[in-house]
Amino acid sequence: MAGVCNKSAKKCSRKQKRAEHRLIRDMNIESSEEPTQNLAICNVGLVTGVQREILEQFIESTESNFQLTMPPGRSYCFVSFSTIESASSFYNKVHGQIKVPGQNTVFYLLYIKAIPCIKESLGALLPSGLRILTEFVSPKQEATLLNSIDWEEEEENMESELKHRRVKHFGYKFRYEDNLVDIDNPITPIPEDYNFLQDLFQKHDCGYFQYDQLTINRYLPGQGIPPHIDTHSIFKDPILSLSLGSACIMDFKRGKEKVSIDLPARSLLVMSGESRYAWSHGICPRHNDNVETDNGFSTRPRGTRVSFTFRKTRTGDCNCQYSEYCNTKKQNSILKEIKIDDGAALEIENSYVHDVYEEISNHFSETRHKQWPNVTKFIESLELGSLLLDVGCGNGKYLCGQSSIFKMGCDRSTGLAEICRTKGFQIALANCLQLPFKTDSLDAVLCIAVIHHLSTHERRKQAVSEIMRVLRPARGKALIYVWAKEQNKDSVKSTYLKSNTSKNSEDARQREMQFKTLENNVTLPVHENRTEFIHSDMLVPWKRKGGGDFLRYYHVFENGELESLCSDVPAANIKKSYYDQGNWCVVLEKMCQLN
Repeated sequence: MAGVCNKSAKKCSRKQKRAEHRLIRDMNIESSEEPTQNLAICNVGLVTGVQREILEQFIESTESNFQLTMPPGRSYCFVSFSTIESASSFYNKVHGQIKVPGQNTVFYLLYIKAIPCIKESLGALLPSGLRILTEFVSPKQEATLLNSIDWEEEEENMESELKHRRVKHFGYKFRYEDNLVDIDNPITPIPEDYNFLQDLFQKHDCGYFQYDQLTINRYLPGQGIPPHIDTHSIFKDPILSLSLGSACIMDFKRGKEKVSIDLPARSLLVMSGESRYAWSHGICPRHNDNVETDNGFSTRPRGTRVSFTFRKTRTGDCNCQYSEYCNTKKQNSILKEIKIDDGAALEIENSYVHDVYEEISNHFSETRHKQWPNVTKFIESLELGSLLLDVGCGNGKYLCGQSSIFKMGCDRSTGLAEICRTKGFQIALANCLQLPFKTDSLDAVLCIAVIHHLSTHERRKQAVSEIMRVLRPARGKALIYVWAKEQNKDSVKSTYLKSNTSKNSEDARQREMQFKTLENNVTLPVHENRTEFIHSDMLVPWKRKGGGDFLRYYHVFENGELESLCSDVPAANIKKSYYDQGNWCVVLEKMCQLN
């Protein structure tokens, strides 16, 4: 290899070898054992943060006649000199000896046979419906807007948990766990000081309605936001974003298409139509952006950027034509396809409920100790000497204590039933659809987190009917708990959501939903644990200690669905219904029998 590094020949050689492989892989560029006019600077490129102008000045201080080529998105660049002698002179003076301007590393160079023709241009049209209005506000208005925000204050509408940036919300708080806002829970309205922006929007034909949701983001150098499409159903078209303080590059993607858009400070980005509904947009977390200059691409350091994003909320389904990207159409399509008949129901419950609990019974028991307070209150309210049955009793956590009443349990799992027997509990192996107890024989029934494992409405109704059958008329009562689809009620997260240990829920929500096609050709979504439920019928992972994941079938109940189900059972009289930490709950009383 021509040219030997005086400081560390071995280190120089390793750097060059790695660069050779990278150049072949990326651009099919071959290195040369002999000096040539062309050099690759192996460790300086647009993504390493060195500005083109500074690099040109450095090269010119050594050799005057050259041409610099900096490919976008690469950590290397190329220099072509007028003669081999000039290239050799530069190589011998610089390679492994002189530090890169502004960085604590020396230059590593490599002779190459030729420099490919590289188009240093974005060369792409804006996505349809995208507009950029430069100088949308004046420097004075920009300063006023930036000074209006106190990023150190602690307010209700300050989002402090995001990993990548600081955020404030007005009008409605943006929920990053599901990419929605709660229309029924408005927060502090958009400040009147920003009304002049609403006037400018209408003046520039950016929207004819009064925007009611504002998200203000502060991006420090090196911070960004993952690619995303704003949820279709909750926001109208268009969406507007005002950039203040610093410029940045925003990437728009659709399939394999990618367009990088330069957003100058004080510019307004208008996303409408295809650009709003079908293209994702995001900001890569980095300290420098690649930008076009008259001489080609260069590097521009980022400053602190503040964006004002205005949205208009809406209710109802989205009616856009971009079904591939539409949350309304995706969800409706999936829900329509989920059809579970009696035959499929039996297979699903056997494979994804009963078999799973047999496998996880010991681990399941280890995680179930504490009684839920409202269930305990129900038990304590029973009269002295009452006969209580816990349907689907699991490890029997509700069978202990309260010696003033007689308790017994039943469960479909042999593993869990055996655990109960070792504790001395009265236990029967039974399915909730066929309880092995006499009609009108029990004073009370518990059924906690069981019915949501049944996969059709009729089977869930049958379970409630069985509970009512075994209760005594007039005095018998039952408490039923099922998982609620609404895990974020009245802006309060359930314990289930609070248990999410992900430090970056914003990245988590970008994951593509997974589906599993079962043996009976029923396709169900696979739920992302500790996140909002998107579908009513799904498979929920159980991660077993020591390895081995299982999927359990769940039908999560929407608001009012449990009451409706119980109302279909003639003997059931709903005495009370309530929401308890991510569960819908009812207290039922058995009606008197009619003569």
